[in-house]
Amino acid sequence: MGLTQQSRALFPSDLLGLRETLATLPRLLEEEQGWYGSVYFERKTSRVLAANLKNTQISDSTTMGAVLRVFNGETLFEQATDELSSDNLKTQAKVLIARVREADALSKKIKTSYRTPNWQARLALKLDPEILSQIPKQVTATTPVHFGIAFQNDPRTPSPSETFDRLKKILEECKEVAKEVGIDSTDLTYVLARQTVAEEVGLFIDRETNMSQTLLRVALVAITMSGAERTVSKKGGLGGLEAIQISKDELRPQIKDLQALRGAQRLVPGRYRVLFGPVTTGVIAHEAFGHSQEGDTCARGRSMAWDLYKSGEKVGNKNATILNNPAIFANATEPCAAWGSYYFDEEGWLAQEQLLLDQGVLCSPMTNFTSALQLGVPRTANGKRESWANGVYARQTNTYFSAGDKTLKQLIEDVGDGYLAFHPAGGMEDPKGMGIQVGLAYLEEVKGGKRTGRLFKGPAGGEIQMTGYTPDILNSIVAKSKIEADQDAPDRATHPFNDVGGCGKYHKELVQAGCGGPYMLIENVVLG
Repeated sequence: MGLTQQSRALFPSDLLGLRETLATLPRLLEEEQGWYGSVYFERKTSRVLAANLKNTQISDSTTMGAVLRVFNGETLFEQATDELSSDNLKTQAKVLIARVREADALSKKIKTSYRTPNWQARLALKLDPEILSQIPKQVTATTPVHFGIAFQNDPRTPSPSETFDRLKKILEECKEVAKEVGIDSTDLTYVLARQTVAEEVGLFIDRETNMSQTLLRVALVAITMSGAERTVSKKGGLGGLEAIQISKDELRPQIKDLQALRGAQRLVPGRYRVLFGPVTTGVIAHEAFGHSQEGDTCARGRSMAWDLYKSGEKVGNKNATILNNPAIFANATEPCAAWGSYYFDEEGWLAQEQLLLDQGVLCSPMTNFTSALQLGVPRTANGKRESWANGVYARQTNTYFSAGDKTLKQLIEDVGDGYLAFHPAGGMEDPKGMGIQVGLAYLEEVKGGKRTGRLFKGPAGGEIQMTGYTPDILNSIVAKSKIEADQDAPDRATHPFNDVGGCGKYHKELVQAGCGGPYMLIENVVLG
């Protein structure tokens, strides 16, 4: 498929009337002096098409709803609905106002008025050029401002039959590569190619702002199995079909690993020198000072990060720099925005890069509206929901380690005797106790600074678990790669790679999140 001229995702014309209706609600909600009213609307539509060696499958879903909000200077109240007629929205506004009035009557606390940021204040923030370029020059409170993700090949255009043809071609290429690497057709027990395309429309309106965004989310997953062994490739981001093109050569490492896993040895538990790939590096960042740096977790006293931030105590060495950034519109060298990106969060705060950990010293946490007020720290664009029907929390977007200065070749040489860990298998954290666990699907051996091609599974034959105390791990980082780790020349890319991923909170509340970074060498890693 050839590339076309770059386009942007527009605000859907069928929602223009609803936008006008929603714009009338914030003033209605601000019935009392000092109240702050706002409204958030979202519509998410997705199509998943999958093909395996036996059949094909297609599934579609749409969710749509609005959240009306009032902050009375003490508490944030919300009223959600998926009945979006003008009459019902006004009824829901009255119900919400009555709830706030009842709470006001019972409360004796002194309330603090919220100063609603206008466009002058918003434009004073350090914003990415991709955001600034879409804000009209003479923007006012009533100007409908729209942010549309850029794309080259519209992922909503191809028919199901065209997509299935493409997925079946990937299946055939997997079979061809399997034969080339020595896997007999009877031993290739399962092959799956799955594509997801979603259109996500968001709208935030308060007395000073009327903003919308349309994001196109695309992902491709290829899974190959031989008996109980399994390998996976993923591609994706925000943009067009150009973000999920995968070649036969890109599938080859996955299937070579599948062949090697059939004879993989079991790892002896112990401490090792390990070079982590960008995706596994990202899981470490996400679990280390991602979750523990979520402002609402800090406000509830459930994270040690808040105390460490206030004390200034170091928790890592000079290589331990972690960022969170929902404004990555060029994902390393990939032709798309990073998976966890957006233009503004679900509480209407414009996306910005944020330092979470600066050379081992904790910075201010990620926040949503209420946690920023509770903690008395700057607000950040991290207010996210699983859907309009769920509560809003401070959540991660793209969380990653900063880049270093080494090439991948140099880092492999620096491993000496150890392992490469390029394939994650989930992770967990303990924000209060500072413990961390990162699952690794399998490892590749390095001897004398050279890859041997031998793969290792966990001591019980399954996944390998990396465990440890977060500050110990962050003080054991030896070196990090450049973003473009395969070349000696200076990086052209601005942000390290962030992979397609998801994140749960409190064992639920699933949201999209990217995690990544450079290749990163760590010593004394506990594996078992």
